[in-house]
Amino acid sequence: MERPNDRWLRWIGIPLIVLLANLLYLKEYHDNPVLYAGWVFIGMAYVTLAWEGSVSWVSYVRKHFPDARNAFRRIVITFSGYVLLSVVCQSLFILLTDLSGLAIIPITARVYQAYIGIGIFCSLMLGTTYEIIYYLHQYRLAVAEAEAVQKSRIQGQFDSLKNQVNPHFLFNSLNSLSALISEDKHQANQFLEEMSSVYRYLLQSNDRKVVTLQTEINFIRSFFYLLKVRYGRAIDLKIDIESCLLDCYLPPFSLQTLIENAIRYNVVMADRPLLIKLQAEPDATRDAVFLRISNNIQRKTLQVNKEAGSLAQLSERFTLLRLPRPVITDDGRQFSVQVPLIAKGADFLVNLP
Repeated sequence: MERPNDRWLRWIGIPLIVLLANLLYLKEYHDNPVLYAGWVFIGMAYVTLAWEGSVSWVSYVRKHFPDARNAFRRIVITFSGYVLLSVVCQSLFILLTDLSGLAIIPITARVYQAYIGIGIFCSLMLGTTYEIIYYLHQYRLAVAEAEAVQKSRIQGQFDSLKNQVNPHFLFNSLNSLSALISEDKHQANQFLEEMSSVYRYLLQSNDRKVVTLQTEINFIRSFFYLLKVRYGRAIDLKIDIESCLLDCYLPPFSLQTLIENAIRYNVVMADRPLLIKLQAEPDATRDAVFLRISNNIQRKTLQVNKEAGSLAQLSERFTLLRLPRPVITDDGRQFSVQVPLIAKGADFLVNLP
């Protein structure tokens, strides 16, 4: 958690607190400007240290309670710390000035209470100012993030619409269907059913932020069926995922993006088949489950135009949903992308941004 950017507040607040506090005891200074100025400098040093302690406490509490759901608890702990810090700092200040002989008035119970009261009042006012600034900052971030999500959603819908009417995909699919009609009517019917499933999923999942892994895999099976008819033995897909993980969630079209990325950058030939694997891998160190999509590397010799909306856009989608970004690994033989899965019943599903 970053420390508050409060330079302007310090330049205004510290001198103001010191001047006002010292004005309360102007009579005790016997209207002596030299004595008053000396105590102003002492007060500036003291308030600066106390202010720094308050800011450190604010940063510490916010670091341990960053979630908005813990806002009430964070505020209670923060302001309790302010009160305690004020009492300790004021008590030490009174004790040191009294023992050093700098005190210009006798330290009575009434004076002690006045000092403590002033300290607590200033701390609470300072704390309230920090909370207002903090909430305004969080509000601006939330508005900016909502606008970014909305922009990404609109862009995603547009990209999805383009995919639905992608002339290359549609042309290749129709060519495959045309060839099957004359060769194998049964397989042609099967191809038409899978093609309908692909487009149905594209339409139905357009507005969804996340879908179950089972739903996404069902779509990928239909999508890969169309690819298999086109490429034959030149491409293969292996899925190794335990059934207990199929009710996890992930953003829709994630697997399609990764499979298309593998085909886009690699040679797909019968004598050099492209093997794509889907595996679920638990990560004990982070108590999470990740889906790994990998393929053997056989890069095309011709330069491939990068399409906006592949791995970079997929990573952006995960970021906007406040999920860990996909981890890409390339060892020269295998290219793999690891994406996080959201467990069923996770708090994330209740608090989708």
